[in-house]
Amino acid sequence: MSVSHPLLKKLKGHIYDLRKDGETEVRDHHPAMLPLCHTLEEIFQTGLKTKLNTPFGLMKKDYWFWIQFLYEQREKYRLPFALVEAIESVQNSKKVYTNLGRSRLFIRSALSKKVLQTIVKLLLIDELFLFSAYDPKSSILGDDIMCEIFLSLLHELNKVDFKLELKNASFLDETWILGEYKKYEFVPCKEMGITFAYIRGRVVVVKVDEGSVAAEENQIEPGDVLDELYGKSLYRCNRGLISALANKYRGLPIYLSVVKGFYVGSIYSPLKPIFEKLHIRKNNVEKNVKKENDFTQEFSSDSSSGSLKFNLVLLGRFQVHSDEKAECIDKAISKALDMNMEIKEVVMFVTEREIKIFNEDESEVLVHKHFSEISACGRKKICPDIFAFIFGNTTCTIADEFQCLVLRAKSPSAIAAILELIAHGFVKTHWEV
Repeated sequence: MSVSHPLLKKLKGHIYDLRKDGETEVRDHHPAMLPLCHTLEEIFQTGLKTKLNTPFGLMKKDYWFWIQFLYEQREKYRLPFALVEAIESVQNSKKVYTNLGRSRLFIRSALSKKVLQTIVKLLLIDELFLFSAYDPKSSILGDDIMCEIFLSLLHELNKVDFKLELKNASFLDETWILGEYKKYEFVPCKEMGITFAYIRGRVVVVKVDEGSVAAEENQIEPGDVLDELYGKSLYRCNRGLISALANKYRGLPIYLSVVKGFYVGSIYSPLKPIFEKLHIRKNNVEKNVKKENDFTQEFSSDSSSGSLKFNLVLLGRFQVHSDEKAECIDKAISKALDMNMEIKEVVMFVTEREIKIFNEDESEVLVHKHFSEISACGRKKICPDIFAFIFGNTTCTIADEFQCLVLRAKSPSAIAAILELIAHGFVKTHWEV
């Protein structure tokens, strides 16, 4: 029987390319992998009805819905364990957030587990559902003859041993093109020597300190995207997650996975707009990174007390009115800068419930406040390394005296961490950044 559809001809050619050299394993960057995935997706999208009335409601055009439908009916269709496992791994993934991304991750998982042919066969069992999903005139899956050819090609595809890195999934919402994925284990250390930026849901390395653990053998480089830390996805993560994980696993080896920003000398294409915004270049990265995009981890943690420690400079301390709140933040910062008051080094500890500020040698407590005693905190955009917070002489709802402290940190990253910790610790805190 001859292949009668262009997409099926393409698929047959890709399978031939995968098997022609007699390779026992096929990995992500095999030259036939990208066109194979594109073709499989095109086959699943061809003839898919734009609007579908399913148990999930009116669905837009994507093919993840029928994969989910079969999963929901897994007892009825007797889905094999390997297929259930493939679908559940996609459902539980924190690296794909669109149906298109989930569909792509499923295709990769199904290739690895050799269940792509299985799920297509199960789809064909329920003709009523099949024809509610696909147009029999324009689709491959809705045409009896072409679908049989497709199944025979998937059978041949099952003979290929795919060894794919399924954790490399955080760009599938955007593209089929995958970057180089690296997993590292570093020795326990206080500082890895990495400066990174949070941008568009990603944690991008902008600087690696010379002589640091991360810099050994150029393992971590500017432009790399931190993808996982201790097995936790960092894509779209809360900004406090990295410091929380570092605190939780303090003293243990550091397990970090990255998507390399540069592959074979070229920028990984989905990162180009991010690199332009951060002014990242292959040669001379550090000089071109804008200061406001630095998010250096310039603080440490105390695992015994569960607190984070910040080295700061106290610029000023003022009495304020209780009704000024956020407006006083701006005024206090301006006042501290204008008056050029005597400054002193201080140390701030932040826990889940409170903050403590000590003098430089930690021999004297300057401020000790529960989050409920803090009425406002924030910074000015024009002074990203300076912040202020207002606190009362008791719980802020009943306090009759208020003060404002103005402090400077070594970088905006430390301030961002402090403001976020206060905001999370007391949900009524006014957080203005």
